[in-house]
Amino acid sequence: MKFEVTHLSSVKKELVIELPAERVARSFNRFSNEFARQARIPGFRPGKAPVALARQRFQKDIHERVLAQLGSEAMQEAIEALKLQVLGEPRVQDVRLTDQLPFVLKVEVDVFPEFTVGALEGLEGVKRVVPVTDADIEASLESLRERLATVSPAEAGRVAQPGDIVTVSLTGYVLEAGATAPADGQSPTIAPRRETLEIGGKSTRAEFDAALRGKAVGERVAVEIQYPPADAGTASTAAPKAADVEDLSGKRVQFHLVIEEIVQKNLPPLDDAWAQKAIGADLATLRARLRADMEAEVEARAMTALDADLLDQLVARVGIEAPESLVTGRVNELLGEFVARLQRQGVDPRRANYDFQKMGEALRPRAEAEIKRIVVLEQVAREAGLRVTDEELSDHIAELAAQVGVAPEVVRARLTREDQLDNVRATLRNRKAMVIVRSAARVETRAVLPADAPAPEEAVSFPSEN
Repeated sequence: MKFEVTHLSSVKKELVIELPAERVARSFNRFSNEFARQARIPGFRPGKAPVALARQRFQKDIHERVLAQLGSEAMQEAIEALKLQVLGEPRVQDVRLTDQLPFVLKVEVDVFPEFTVGALEGLEGVKRVVPVTDADIEASLESLRERLATVSPAEAGRVAQPGDIVTVSLTGYVLEAGATAPADGQSPTIAPRRETLEIGGKSTRAEFDAALRGKAVGERVAVEIQYPPADAGTASTAAPKAADVEDLSGKRVQFHLVIEEIVQKNLPPLDDAWAQKAIGADLATLRARLRADMEAEVEARAMTALDADLLDQLVARVGIEAPESLVTGRVNELLGEFVARLQRQGVDPRRANYDFQKMGEALRPRAEAEIKRIVVLEQVAREAGLRVTDEELSDHIAELAAQVGVAPEVVRARLTREDQLDNVRATLRNRKAMVIVRSAARVETRAVLPADAPAPEEAVSFPSEN
């Protein structure tokens, strides 16, 4: 076997691999004989057809089998000979395969960059922590009461109030320039549909909220909304979701709403009896648990931001590039998270007007930063000689199993089936490496106001093109 290596960048190489004609001929002969033994060809008993005839009749299939075998073998042998840490799938640039000539395969591969982190001294960071206040605890209690509230139909004649859930019949019309109402006989842009809105709810658009407050069942209201241009970069929360109808970008829409039902929420009393039902303990214990949970969340958020800052400092020191295949994979993961969230919200991504190509481009800087942090952290682990023992892996699997209430064997079987055990080991090893990085850094812990706190890991969010 011959091969040539061209260094395209610190994380990308081009390989030209050549296998001798004799090896190519052996592979063609092997698969030709297999097809001759297995094929049913008219005029011949099964397995008795001449090899030459089988080779001619199944030329395309044999060629594909040879290409798959030689391509895989050539790549594996070249990677081992060159001691490359290949990331992702090779990208085939050119291939030449006939049964009379050497096999030539030209591919581009992404590789782990070769660099040294070295000494970790000189890193500095600030862990910004927001103290959990009594007001935070009370707000969390109110949120819990909201989630555990019961509902009942409002009394006849009662008007909509904050906290009520209102069901409306909604129809929408796009207004012409200067018009204050739909034209006579105008067909609705948004056909009549039922929508459920919470008065004062975060997901209820302000225009709908204001129009429905103080109204009773059977009353009709009109709400006019001016949708922003498609490139305004802001998402609107409205009922109905703009993604479910035609493009409303830049249009003025008048919604006609008829109140069909008002349901009131009944909040449970804030006392020991309610706490006992909620968690099996008294109200003081519930408050203590909420505080502990909130403080743990604040601490985790502060540590995540600190870790990112320290790793970014290391990335800047070593000046590494991010392998393209890893960046692309991370972009796709982020887009997948966004699509999954749309589906949980009841939005069909296929009907939503999102330009996923543009979204992917917008996500690249974030993905590149995340991949560079992982790459430098893995190098820290290598230089420190870190490893994860079988016992540590088993303990982690037991923790995962306890979180979801299943046996550890179930989690291990799933991870094995999905070929994720190595990824779990890598994650645990990187956690150890992060401890080393933090230990080497000079870190100041600072109490800050919420406005100065590190933001939580951002969920991918984009406005619809509507």
